[in-house]
Amino acid sequence: MNALRRTVQIRGVPMGQLDLQTICDKCDRSRAHGNHTKCSKLRQAEAVERRAREKS
Repeated sequence: MNALRRTVQIRGVPMGQLDLQTICDKCDRSRAHGNHTKCSKLRQAEAVERRAREKS
């Protein structure tokens, strides 16, 4: 089955594996299960606050 799978190439070089977090940093649960809308809103608010601090 692996012989049929295509490898993704960027500029002729095979792309490495993505380094994504599987556990939510806000609620410490798996990001693949459940509703993370509240976590997302918290993350967005932190980003806005961080950008405001960087601007000043």
